[in-house]
Amino acid sequence: MSKRVLLLEDNKESLDLIEEILTEEGYHVIAFDHYESVDHIIDFAPELILLDIRLSDGYGHLLCEDLKNDPKTKNTPVILVSGAGNLEKIAHDCRADNFLSKPFDLEDLVQMVKQYT
Repeated sequence: MSKRVLLLEDNKESLDLIEEILTEEGYHVIAFDHYESVDHIIDFAPELILLDIRLSDGYGHLLCEDLKNDPKTKNTPVILVSGAGNLEKIAHDCRADNFLSKPFDLEDLVQMVKQYT
């Protein structure tokens, strides 16, 4: 069975590209272009979450905090993906497992996903 990666990215082009690349790599990608609740994320039982920090209807770093505070998701790796200049600090503050600054090399994305799945 393919490993499940949950992708939350509000930029449609980025969402489609990341989903396509990871699907080609054999992952089962569950993609949303909007904020999802922790309870809804738990239902998908992802092995990894790729999370943009600026979603059209919420803030990914706050969702990351909620995920890390929930006993059911606290051990699920979260990688923040954003073009924010202070992404390393944001990732540290919300206890994300790692971060990837936009724009990024697709091979770097694949390698990071493999590292956490």
